[in-house]
Amino acid sequence: MKTKTYKREVALVMLVCLAGLFGWGAYSPQAMQAAEFLTFPIFTFAGGAFALDTAVKQGKYGKPDL
Repeated sequence: MKTKTYKREVALVMLVCLAGLFGWGAYSPQAMQAAEFLTFPIFTFAGGAFALDTAVKQGKYGKPDL
């Protein structure tokens, strides 16, 4: 039985928080700077959580055929 990793859920929460920071950045310059600083790491994590997980499950990058 496989255990659940929650990486996609964490990525979704991080994206929602980033969107909140950008929204808050309309009123606070510090929030906009924080959002700009965190954009690359959050999108990198989300891309790995969604895209790489899907590719492995489809068998493209899974175990090699022997």
